[in-house]
Amino acid sequence: MKIIEHFAFLEARYRLRAALDNFQSGHMIFIIGPSGAGKTTLRHSVMREVFGNPLRWGTGKIPVIETFAKLPHNAYFSSRELVKALIYETQSPNLTWLLRDTRLSLDVIDGILKDLADSTKVSGLLPLRHMTEGDHWKALSRTLKTRGCRFLSIDQVTALLKNRRDTSPSDHTKHLMFFAEENELMFIMTGVHEAALLWDIHSELRRRVTTVWLPPYSPRRKKDQEHFLRLLKSISTWHSFSPRDLPYRMAHDVLAATGGVIGEITKLFERAVQSARLNGQPSIHRRDIEDSYYNQRDLETLWRNVQSFEETMEVGSVTARASQIAARWSH
Repeated sequence: MKIIEHFAFLEARYRLRAALDNFQSGHMIFIIGPSGAGKTTLRHSVMREVFGNPLRWGTGKIPVIETFAKLPHNAYFSSRELVKALIYETQSPNLTWLLRDTRLSLDVIDGILKDLADSTKVSGLLPLRHMTEGDHWKALSRTLKTRGCRFLSIDQVTALLKNRRDTSPSDHTKHLMFFAEENELMFIMTGVHEAALLWDIHSELRRRVTTVWLPPYSPRRKKDQEHFLRLLKSISTWHSFSPRDLPYRMAHDVLAATGGVIGEITKLFERAVQSARLNGQPSIHRRDIEDSYYNQRDLETLWRNVQSFEETMEVGSVTARASQIAARWSH
């Protein structure tokens, strides 16, 4: 899959790389963006850049593991299930982040997989049954040290918000931060804008969080116009359009139809390609793009999500508060 290194992606990539280079035990890096913004692509791209040379890992070692924060059948988040998933990944690491778009030879890849499998056989799978949740976290500590792992990546972290009444989302975040601090780790957390609730309500958590925003193109930001038009010019070279600069001419329509989300933009033109083929046309015409728009309900949902993200990302008005402080201190 081709990585579309658009403006927001490149800026977020720089920030994520800087955050990984600035290792701080017990800290969390949150990658936040709307669905389709390219968060997973961004994370994997930077992870390959930072950790992507297995020849430097050492025998049986791996610098980062990743998993999903899944919801069990009862629809509530379970930290016990999360730690079990993390333990499993230390034993049988999923190397999708490394192997996708990799330049490693097949011999090197086979060697990595064999080395990790052999080291797992030597250590043996941990007896997960009849263990308390506390025992699971202790077991995870041991296996992480054995693996030499310093980064834990958790995707879809908004699952941590689905809790019973007696549990606060920030309780999970604090626990993970303390665990990371004790074991000299950092977490890479990925999710949509609601994930901000995992740290926003607690000042101690906020100080230990680095946020990497991956926003859509937005009419709120004047600079986005130039970058968005440049993207559409590039898209004009990907497919056959009639006229050739059709995406550029329909810039306002495309932004309105996609919320400026890169994943939605690419899917819109993929649907337009299919529409042109069904109409027996070699090129994409305006009506093919228009026939590929979402219905009104889905479009409203898309823009609600984008609006919520923008409000979450928006920096608080320091100027307004500073004016209030100045007025009070002047008396």
